[in-house]
Amino acid sequence: MLSLIHVIEWRARVTPGHVALSDHLGGQLTYAELAKEVERSAAGFAAAGLGPGDVVPIVARNQVGWVTAMFGLVRLGALPAAVNWRLAPGEVTALLALMRAGGSGTSGPRGPAVLTDADCEPLVKQAVAGLPGAEPRLLGLVPDGGLAGGAVPPRPAERLRGPAPFLLLHTSGTTGRPKLVPQTHEMLISAATFMKLEVPEAVPGTRHLSALPLFHVAGQANLAYSLFTGGHLHVLGGFEPAGFVDELAARRVQLTQLVPPLIGAVTAEVLGRAVRPDLSALTEIVYGASPIHPDLLERAVRTLGCRFRQNYASSETGPLPISSLSPEDHDPGRGKLATAGRPSLGWEVRTGEYGEIQVRGATPLPGYWNDPEATAATLTADGFYRTGDVGTIDADGYLTIVDRLKDMIITGGENVYPAEVETVLARCPGVAEVAVIGVPDQRWGETVHAVVVPDGDAALDQDALLTWARERLAGFKCPTGITVAAGLPRNATGKVLKSVLRDPHWAGRDRQVS
Repeated sequence: MLSLIHVIEWRARVTPGHVALSDHLGGQLTYAELAKEVERSAAGFAAAGLGPGDVVPIVARNQVGWVTAMFGLVRLGALPAAVNWRLAPGEVTALLALMRAGGSGTSGPRGPAVLTDADCEPLVKQAVAGLPGAEPRLLGLVPDGGLAGGAVPPRPAERLRGPAPFLLLHTSGTTGRPKLVPQTHEMLISAATFMKLEVPEAVPGTRHLSALPLFHVAGQANLAYSLFTGGHLHVLGGFEPAGFVDELAARRVQLTQLVPPLIGAVTAEVLGRAVRPDLSALTEIVYGASPIHPDLLERAVRTLGCRFRQNYASSETGPLPISSLSPEDHDPGRGKLATAGRPSLGWEVRTGEYGEIQVRGATPLPGYWNDPEATAATLTADGFYRTGDVGTIDADGYLTIVDRLKDMIITGGENVYPAEVETVLARCPGVAEVAVIGVPDQRWGETVHAVVVPDGDAALDQDALLTWARERLAGFKCPTGITVAAGLPRNATGKVLKSVLRDPHWAGRDRQVS
């Protein structure tokens, strides 16, 4: 099967003069230039001592250089690993250590390396200082040797095949231990193919806009989709409502992806302007991470005047949506807005024990990187992946997600695992016990809430606890509210009954996911 390198090279032949990528920093490449830049990047990283099999973390903001660095590493035969720059230094340290322990070839002839940019370099320097052993070298996204010439490395044929890993993403396990999730070439190309079938407007020259980070599966899906169809993807370094709306209007953007909280922010920005921006070119917004509230959807459709499509996916299953709710199904009169749509091409979906949503795809799932035990735990005997979500499938084949077996919280499109937050909070002086739950939030869908039992009779210093968390966790993982309790509800075996803690916050809602 094709690799993404083959896709770029094909595009350079058939649409060489079309713009492929641009960014907020002024960078821009046509497809012909992108293909050449990938070759130069591979040569430069080879000259810097990197080689096939090396796992190379990338900690940087969205920009054209992020993309060329990633593809250059793939062309070299190395394995790029995308790191969330919103994490705290200690969290990045743990991820870098895990990537370093990823197996043979993780250290080039000159030692391991991390790619970063000026914005993220202070974070990376703090993170690598906490690593045992030799600190990795910090390299820029554009290798010095890449632009000055140098030998282009041989084609790593075994790495440029559909089943081969293309990129490592990361997540946190339910125990708080981070896991690495490979994304293969065929996973990304399958997702791009599906979206091309669904969206006929995606043709060479179509204008895409993305503020979704490239360290997320959705950001990678958007990139692959745009390149596969010959589109022009403009990437932003972050999301800011006014700037995003300005880009939509000025660039006559046709297709974009957002999460529901950002749809709300864009809608509010447009409604708040004295002069309405011209968004007449906007054709469709794809969203995911959480369903959209019907009131917000109605307001967004009325304000933005475009189609909406919901995709349900995860890092473990890759960018091909497990299910998709079509624009037609967003009509409130069809009664499907509470669902996640119907299974996408290539997926089998069933509800197993306790109603857990389980999926099996035509494209094999690679599992967790160098973690066969965790991989085996997520698979059934007949090869279905256990999503951890609880759902139902109606007579028309629509999937509805009603809860999560795993206690994961999704806040603003970011996944937060309560066990990870609980481990940090439990170490704070004055805390005897803690349970973390997700509570509804109008802006973010859910936010993190901590239920804390104080140690002894002393009053709990909530401000000190929040400061403790902020120093050790990414901002989106920190509690936005704290409830002080005399004890935690437990069942007969001593397990904390988080449903009892959540119920008062979710009362009156038809499900306990945002």
